[in-house]
Amino acid sequence: MTGPDPSYITASDWAAAADLLAALWFLLGSALGFGASMLLAHGMIPSLAVSRDIPPHVARRIRAPLYAVAVAFLLLGLYAISLFIQRLDFISNLFYAGAQ
Repeated sequence: MTGPDPSYITASDWAAAADLLAALWFLLGSALGFGASMLLAHGMIPSLAVSRDIPPHVARRIRAPLYAVAVAFLLLGLYAISLFIQRLDFISNLFYAGAQ
């Protein structure tokens, strides 16, 4: 057989790969949550208030909690980025272990 031998990948390596992938999924979820809450708070709610589909006082009450949710998702996204960066050394370790 020619080419690299994948037998050097252990169960702990697969677990580290799963952890790295979980951090990416966590980042995706937080980005989608941030985007959705900002879209609602900054785009749709004011538009609905201007078109009088919802009363203006309801729009003012709804926007503040949506901005708070957006900030929470932003903080979760920053945490997900830090998790991803912490777990990134797995790739270089796996690469150099396979190169030997």
